[in-house]
Amino acid sequence: MKWVKHDTDAHRDAKLRKLMLDYGMEGYGLYWYCIELIAGDVSADKYTFELEHDAQIISHDTGISITKVNEIMARMVDLQLFESDLGVITCLKIAKRLDSSMTSNPDMRKLISRLRDFGEEDSTKSHDPIMMESCKNRLDKNRIEKKGAKSSRFVPPSVEEVEEKCKANGYLFVDPERFVNFYASKDWYVGKNKMVSWPHALGNWNASEKKRQRGKANSEYMV
Repeated sequence: MKWVKHDTDAHRDAKLRKLMLDYGMEGYGLYWYCIELIAGDVSADKYTFELEHDAQIISHDTGISITKVNEIMARMVDLQLFESDLGVITCLKIAKRLDSSMTSNPDMRKLISRLRDFGEEDSTKSHDPIMMESCKNRLDKNRIEKKGAKSSRFVPPSVEEVEEKCKANGYLFVDPERFVNFYASKDWYVGKNKMVSWPHALGNWNASEKKRQRGKANSEYMV
């Protein structure tokens, strides 16, 4: 997300005024700096609204001491300007302020539409709590799905990795380079399906090659 809405009278917000009473423009500036960092990471594939920078990096970038950064961040969480869950800082209220004019990406526009529509499902209740809770539930689900996708994603092995696996399992009938080149030429498909586990495919390769070579040896002996 290249930009985010910023009301010109934001400094009059009660929570921000309390923050400024405690930390002045240093606290106010840190708040908007964090908002920019969070919004800058929002995309159609990544909408956790998390602050990924830690206190050390923020301290380096802003010139505010690490101790002070942690202190101000704690105060902002206390004022409910941000949320904190197991040490992860988020700002879910950004979700309701997204506007389709902020991006030309069609996937991002669909995401913005979904978030806005969900927040308007029940106009008889306070808008902010509905949006905050719905976004949190959706974002938690998104984190779990992404984590699962990442853990199950197939990563082709290198020749060196195949060599190490062969040594570890005593596979004597595998040429690692031939194995990698063979499946790479097939885009790592086994038949019509994408390979799921190359170590299992390697074991099958070794067994098949062992059987083939033994069959060849027996036929030559009979001749």
